[in-house]
Amino acid sequence: MNKHSFLTAITSAIALAAITHFSAPSLYAQETTFNGSLTTKAGVSLANSHDLKHDFVLGQTIFDGTIKTFFDEGMVYVNGQLVHDAIGTQASNGMSGFVADDGSFALKLREAYIDWKTGIFALRIGRQIVSWGKADDIQITDVVSPFDESSVVANDYNESKLGVDAVRLSVLTDKAQVDAYYIPFFTPSILPIASKNPLRSRVFPSNVDGLDVYSPYYYDNFDLPKKRLSNSEYALRASLYTSVMDLSLYGFYGWDDTPFFKYSPLMYEDANDDPNLEGFTVSGKYRRMAMVGADAAIPVGDFVFRLETAYFPKRHIQTSADYQIEKSLNEEHSYTSRRRDQLLSLVGVDWTYSFPIIGSLTITAQYISDYVFNYKNYLDRKRYEHQVTLSVEKSFLNETLTVSGSGALEFCACSAAGEVEVDYQLNDAITLSMIGDIYIKGTQGRDGTYGLYRDFSSLTLKGKVSF
Repeated sequence: MNKHSFLTAITSAIALAAITHFSAPSLYAQETTFNGSLTTKAGVSLANSHDLKHDFVLGQTIFDGTIKTFFDEGMVYVNGQLVHDAIGTQASNGMSGFVADDGSFALKLREAYIDWKTGIFALRIGRQIVSWGKADDIQITDVVSPFDESSVVANDYNESKLGVDAVRLSVLTDKAQVDAYYIPFFTPSILPIASKNPLRSRVFPSNVDGLDVYSPYYYDNFDLPKKRLSNSEYALRASLYTSVMDLSLYGFYGWDDTPFFKYSPLMYEDANDDPNLEGFTVSGKYRRMAMVGADAAIPVGDFVFRLETAYFPKRHIQTSADYQIEKSLNEEHSYTSRRRDQLLSLVGVDWTYSFPIIGSLTITAQYISDYVFNYKNYLDRKRYEHQVTLSVEKSFLNETLTVSGSGALEFCACSAAGEVEVDYQLNDAITLSMIGDIYIKGTQGRDGTYGLYRDFSSLTLKGKVSF
């Protein structure tokens, strides 16, 4: 997308928002409201970041605006963002917004839907963010909405979620709720494919054994599902709320949000017309998947125990780049992915307790397991992957100062990640924050889950104004 068309898109969007805002009362609306925020973030890598030592790894200014128009039995909701990225890390998935070619600007439509409710029935039509599960910042059953995966610095799990175009029909009672989703168009996650995004090199290696790797810079270089009725997605959630526990059951049939990468040899002929290997090209294809799952939250005194599990029958699992390249060099057929059953599970506990002197603390601990059946060594993961997470939050000074910390330790390579955040409210509208992220390699120098991002250990300053 060139800059002229990008600016045209921004102008059109602003004009449309203004028309919607000022003409809404004439459409027999009871009330129209607008609220928004302006956030600026700058992050610098720490001394242990090696390749990115003391470099900027984050530099964004984000305007976020929401318009709500209320009718007798319904509501129109629109939420969008205008992003300026000083580093140029913004990328597009082709469906969630417009992005400048250099990654410096983005115009994003996060949600835009119509809500209607009467009696026990409710209907939501349009772009909407779907949140499933009881896990804290971990994806188990939460598979409907894709994610913006273009950054790991000062990243918020919920804020990185993207909307999907869907129709949701709900049946609501005091003790139960059933939601059925029809999603006609597939929305992929946003990958860090922008040329200036420092995270890009963690997804696509620049070379293998001294040979160049040529990887995509735009989403349309991937093999996306065609917009056909047969490629629609379907989802179902049934929830029960009692004094003993909250229980939910889930079902999903759709697409994996990230593509499966294929490494293909790139050949050239020398002066003697003999074929020689120049490097490898990377392409990607999206695959179907299905999921059934359940979760429960059980309060016991000061504790809330959380359970969640998801079973993926015959899910596609990525094969390793080394396997694909070795097969290619031997002129043998290689598989981009292989279908295996997968089981994800979580056990967690929330504990709110008033300690002497320091006062009330909220502590959350989780254990997550991920198992693949019929495992083979050429798969790009371990047979059994598991980790623990811990988070603590405490407020001071009449809740104007909030300090929170979270960490994760995965057991396969013993790599770890941690984040400490300090938020101070100057007033009801302005909040200043300082966020420290650290990623640590595992034993014997292994990357593991988190050591891969060691160079993104950083300190971020953030300011937010809400209005």
